[in-house]
Amino acid sequence: MKRISFNALVDLGCLITLIPMLVTGLVLYLYLPSGSGKGGASWMGISRHDWILYHDIAGFAFAALLIVHLLLHVSFFRRIGRSVNQGPAECTAAEQT
Repeated sequence: MKRISFNALVDLGCLITLIPMLVTGLVLYLYLPSGSGKGGASWMGISRHDWILYHDIAGFAFAALLIVHLLLHVSFFRRIGRSVNQGPAECTAAEQT
């Protein structure tokens, strides 16, 4: 698989895991806040414990994909580091040789 295709799949995976993490986080914040005094609180037939579980699973999957995404862009970060240390004119001259 080409690197750009793999990168696109990782980016898509990040988006796919970000959406349920965002939704479950909003449900927990708006409808099932901690300390609400509702013992065994649930929303849409799903208990608060299960919402937290889904949120955690989506969060860990997102974090893992984000680490892969950052590893795919290591060369980009190295170029940024070089341009900060050398200055923009020196960096482009070094890349051309």
